[in-house]
Amino acid sequence: MDNFIFSLSVVAPLFFLMAGGYFTRQIKFVSDNFLSEMNKFVFKLLLPLMLFFNIQSSFGAQFDNSKLLLGAALAILLIVLLSICFVPLFVRKRSQQGSIIQAIYRSNFLIYGIPLASGLYGSEAVAYISLMMAFMIPIFNILAVIILSIYSESNTRGVNIKSISTDIIKNPLIIGCFGGMAAAIFHIDIPNFAAAPLSEFANMGGPLALFVMGGQFRFKSLQNNIVKVASTSLLRLIIVPVVCLCIFIQLGYRDAELAVFLCLFATPTAVSSYIMAENMGCDGELAGQIVVMTTICSSVTIFAFIFFLRMFGYLN
Repeated sequence: MDNFIFSLSVVAPLFFLMAGGYFTRQIKFVSDNFLSEMNKFVFKLLLPLMLFFNIQSSFGAQFDNSKLLLGAALAILLIVLLSICFVPLFVRKRSQQGSIIQAIYRSNFLIYGIPLASGLYGSEAVAYISLMMAFMIPIFNILAVIILSIYSESNTRGVNIKSISTDIIKNPLIIGCFGGMAAAIFHIDIPNFAAAPLSEFANMGGPLALFVMGGQFRFKSLQNNIVKVASTSLLRLIIVPVVCLCIFIQLGYRDAELAVFLCLFATPTAVSSYIMAENMGCDGELAGQIVVMTTICSSVTIFAFIFFLRMFGYLN
């Protein structure tokens, strides 16, 4: 019961933020134009700042388990490659293919990782998670830029290395990631008079992204996408984590290390996947619906994973 309450306490605030956005638009307290402009504000400023400060604070820590990082990176790359191979067989529209591929591999590791890890194993798991974030979040975002650029509605020329490279360099989230790395590596300290307000902006990124996504959610359009949303949610929340966790259990990972993989693979689709799809010419509406569905369902699936992993002795 404690595990269920813990999982619910992580998911419920996110759900209520999305519900707040949806109902404020329903009562016309905010307009569609306001939400559209706020979407760009979150993507171009708030989320990059959030990534900058998170990575800056974690990148300089000591870490002696490179196998953990390598295993995570290889698993993500394999998921992406398999998705690229199979998603186009079932989804015809290119912009939807990009949104679905991104949703399958890209978990909400940034928002869920530390709360879940801390609740399971305290500071030991948080140390692993923090360093994992510094490596995996740039990988997540670089892969997302490549995928969304290739499958964008505005891309009529196929794979264009120069165009994709430009998108990677100019992407605000990637700038935030590498800016945080540079600040940590070269020990660049932002003066407190600037760091304090900027960190306040950074803290607004996650909540505002959820609010905007809820405001732009349309139940009517969900009817047209219900099969795609349901099947992608099944892959994101059950099939991907079951396969990955079984593999890492067979490789001998247990306890805090296994909890890191649980946070990486079993959490819902990242909120920023919706923001990026909306801003890069893919199906932002479908991406948002997947984020909402996986976020709602994840309280049940995360509880189930924690319960069964503990029952079989893999998380002690």
